[in-house]
Amino acid sequence: MGAPPSTPTWFEWITVAAIVIGPILALWVQRLLDTLRDRDQQRKRIFLTLMSTRATPLSAEHVNALNSIHVIFNRRKDQKVREAWRNFLSQLNLDANQLGWQERVNDLRVDLLREIGRLVGFNFTTDSLKREIYYPRLFSDMDADNLKLRQRLLKVLSDEGLKITVAAPTAASDTAHRVD
Repeated sequence: MGAPPSTPTWFEWITVAAIVIGPILALWVQRLLDTLRDRDQQRKRIFLTLMSTRATPLSAEHVNALNSIHVIFNRRKDQKVREAWRNFLSQLNLDANQLGWQERVNDLRVDLLREIGRLVGFNFTTDSLKREIYYPRLFSDMDADNLKLRQRLLKVLSDEGLKITVAAPTAASDTAHRVD
């Protein structure tokens, strides 16, 4: 007969627990780190998109990045970014024909960029955000030309534009084109 079974010691219980719980805990920590890294990358991507398109605020990339702010910057420490976004959006929704509207929009955009930049690790001054933008005049001219072309094409294609009437031919026009 063999020896009676002994009860496991506390060290053996800890060893078994470490073998079982260790890999689970490691996976959980890895997922947590991946989530934090993804969030950080999303924040930086939003900032870089807004910075790289700040000369073209009507571009789809710029608009999409702005519309992502409330989703990506949703933590308690992001309060200043959300507040800057709300202020900027409120100004955008006002009448653009008001005196000083564009200057106010520009100032609020800079405030928003500065707050996002601060959170993602960039420290830009207001002056640098306003003035250090490269946008070639040719791009501006091409945008203006495209706008004119679209407006004129719409005018031609709408009721205001090109009017063509088809009339029945007259007897005089039939003989004018006849070749004998």
